[in-house]
Amino acid sequence: MTKWIKQFLLAGLAGLIRPKHNQKYSLKTKIAAVKDYQLNGLASREVLIKYKIRHISQLKQWIIQYNSDKLTVAYATRKRVKKMGRKVSFDEKKQIVQWTINHQNNYKEAASKYDISYQRVYSWVRKYLHDHNWEVLKDNRGRNKEKEPTMSSNG
Repeated sequence: MTKWIKQFLLAGLAGLIRPKHNQKYSLKTKIAAVKDYQLNGLASREVLIKYKIRHISQLKQWIIQYNSDKLTVAYATRKRVKKMGRKVSFDEKKQIVQWTINHQNNYKEAASKYDISYQRVYSWVRKYLHDHNWEVLKDNRGRNKEKEPTMSSNG
């Protein structure tokens, strides 16, 4: 209950609403808060109010990090947007698979070198090593299957 009262006194009604995302503080703000507490003698409650810090544990964590020279900025993680892979010809697939096999199956390096995903390189190499046939790398999507000759009796 006292936690709610502190949050209300600190930020009003908005302090009682749980935020969707964690608050991010700049390195400058973190250092200023720590210095106000350690050097300027502000009480922890005053520092929390001044810098709009939700809980004393956050300030304590910054103090520990500051004293051990490990205080940094928490960078926001961006959501990765899945981009469509580039088109790769059959001959290029063969070249990529050969290069990967010749370099001890280093999929990560191949993906970087040829600007394609790790998963695609891995998939192509695995398919080739399973069948030892380059035809498995052909992409036949969207093409009609070749019609096999049918046996019909003209009788």
